[in-house]
Amino acid sequence: MTKQKRESFVTPKGIAVYPWLNTPDTKFSPEGDYKVTLKLTSDEAEPLMDRLTTVAEDYYNELVKSDPKAKNLKITYPFEEETDDQGNLTGSYLFKFKQKAQVTGRDGTNYNMKVALFDAKRNPITALVGGGSEIKIAATIWPYKMNTTKTVGLSLKPTAVQVINLQAVGASSMADMFNEEDGFVEDKQATSDVYTDDASDASDF
Repeated sequence: MTKQKRESFVTPKGIAVYPWLNTPDTKFSPEGDYKVTLKLTSDEAEPLMDRLTTVAEDYYNELVKSDPKAKNLKITYPFEEETDDQGNLTGSYLFKFKQKAQVTGRDGTNYNMKVALFDAKRNPITALVGGGSEIKIAATIWPYKMNTTKTVGLSLKPTAVQVINLQAVGASSMADMFNEEDGFVEDKQATSDVYTDDASDASDF
């Protein structure tokens, strides 16, 4: 059996698309998934695509060595070119990241997973991260084989996210309805209580 080689990496700065980083998306599973798509320009995307392509092809070749029938499997990649509403290429690429909100260890123990969030200065944050935020992602590459779909691919599991520029969920339009007042101001030094795979933390950024 071919052993999965897991690699960790940190992305360049990109734009968050449909992020579910504070709470898991439970639309397709009761446990939910933390997920985000990262939009990168072609120049920023190219080195990461090269690395992911090499990892996927190396895993595929190892599978073929151990089982010649594996040559019939198709390699799929966790990125694609972005298109606009008219189907035209925009020149950017989209990378898909997803982490189950709950996983079961080899001993049967259930673990609640979270994605650690940090600001530009590497301080833990609890702010709601909305689409359009500029972020970097620390993640782990998990190669996989799917016999049902006859494919080989890579899962990109996010462990931590650094928010460079925050686009809060609904904040800009709603906050504009008010004037500034003297009074309560949120304490930005809140700490986060998270469990993340491979102990990724702020030092990754």
